[in-house]
Amino acid sequence: MTPHKPAHTPRPFMLSFDDGPLPRKTDAVLDALSRFRGEDGKPLRAGFFMIGDAPARFLAGRQYFAPYELWWRKGSMRRHPELVARALAEGHMIGNHTVHHVWARWPVYRDMDAVRSEIHGWEAHAEAAGWHPATAPRLFRAPYLLHTPTMTAAATELGYRIVGGQTVGDATPGNGLRAIEQQIRRILNTPDTQPALLIFHDIRPVTAHHLGTLLDRLQHEGHDLRHFSV
Repeated sequence: MTPHKPAHTPRPFMLSFDDGPLPRKTDAVLDALSRFRGEDGKPLRAGFFMIGDAPARFLAGRQYFAPYELWWRKGSMRRHPELVARALAEGHMIGNHTVHHVWARWPVYRDMDAVRSEIHGWEAHAEAAGWHPATAPRLFRAPYLLHTPTMTAAATELGYRIVGGQTVGDATPGNGLRAIEQQIRRILNTPDTQPALLIFHDIRPVTAHHLGTLLDRLQHEGHDLRHFSV
């Protein structure tokens, strides 16, 4: 009997995380990542697109977040610099996700100066936590992946590389582990020679609790886990 051959080679993948840092969530994600290695056998490197200082109260966040936003307890580099420092010390890369996690369709963010302020403000909190702009890659991912012309122009003008990716669904209300696994498999079972860049949210309990299990299963299925690189 001829052995069954897969329809295509399992797709390699990289990891990125949005909306942290948040205690007990980002820590758990970093703990899980510490068990894994990249393609060179060294500790796995992921990308963390962190928020400079998201409002700590629901009503305060309404002026920045999307009108449909439910997950208002987001991260803050200002309040939790120790988590930024830990991510950097463990070899991960951090990227700019604006100061307040702004929804680019608010009228104010059609203005270049308003977007520049969000990007520069993030840098101040990142530098205070140990990010070095002279040597670190300058990576930008717009909240909600809303890379509007103004967002893109401002980030590019300030020397950032725009980073996209494919969301795994961990921020979708009601999604549990099974739904996330199904979404990831849809992404990784799409034939493509380029590694997929998966977007998780390190502030979400389902990700903090189950990331290690997900990665174990994906590697067991033959998917190649690689270092974050853009």
